[in-house]
Amino acid sequence: MNEKQKQEKIILKISLYAGILFVIVELFMSLWSNSQAILMDAVFDAAELIVIGLSLFLTPFFYRPVSEKKPYGYSQFESVFIVVKGFMLISVTLGLITNNIQILLQGGRHLNHGQISVFEFVLAFFSLLVLLLMRHFHKRTSSPTVEAEFYGWKVDLLCSTGIALAFFAQLFLDKTPLRQISPYFDQIVAVVIALFMLPQPVKMIADAFRSIFLFAPKEEVLHKVKEVAHRVLDDYQYAGTFYDVVLTGRRMWISIYFKPKGDVLSMTLLHSAYDEIYNALGQEFEDYSLELVPELEE
Repeated sequence: MNEKQKQEKIILKISLYAGILFVIVELFMSLWSNSQAILMDAVFDAAELIVIGLSLFLTPFFYRPVSEKKPYGYSQFESVFIVVKGFMLISVTLGLITNNIQILLQGGRHLNHGQISVFEFVLAFFSLLVLLLMRHFHKRTSSPTVEAEFYGWKVDLLCSTGIALAFFAQLFLDKTPLRQISPYFDQIVAVVIALFMLPQPVKMIADAFRSIFLFAPKEEVLHKVKEVAHRVLDDYQYAGTFYDVVLTGRRMWISIYFKPKGDVLSMTLLHSAYDEIYNALGQEFEDYSLELVPELEE
């Protein structure tokens, strides 16, 4: 197991153990307070736990080398896995929205808003601690799976803070004519938080599909590859003609087709150009493969 794989495993374990603790506490609090907002957070986190457990099991496969039978290795398995995770989170979120709408139509519920506010502030504080701990290891590794977990904890932090502030504000609304919405406040907050969470899995699915269908990465990534390659190739009197850039999971495959400006192609100079481009790309990207392909005229 290499150092990068060890760091990724540590991050996933931090997320897993912290997530288990959060789910237990949130489920207990949701039963005690009868809050749908807290229950929504707990169920969402529970769905995340299933995915993290699978991530720990599948991560070693993502580090296996390529072969003739598997020219892209297991990279695309990660993209498929992220698509499954995204659809799972969407299903959970839509189910919770439906449940809260039903409670709204039934007349809502009366809750202790101050109690929920304090609880969510405490959760937000511990979410921040988990984020800081994960960030410490995040500096040493990067992968779609880790990025998804990191983003998920950011969402948890924002949601806990938003719920805490909303219920804290409700304490003051109880002394105004708006107190009539008090029985519905918990469900309204839960639906708003759910709608806020929906873009996260949708974005994850969209990015993963780009990888599964071997589409080119985002325009800014392609532009950076062209910028680096053009600068080096021009110094060696080569002209880049076509850039084949594919992102599969965490790994990027870069094929640069070029033509020499003269009649002679020096293997020594080609090796030097390759090394320069590869090292320059290493300043921008972490996991990539590079090949230079001379293009022959018909």
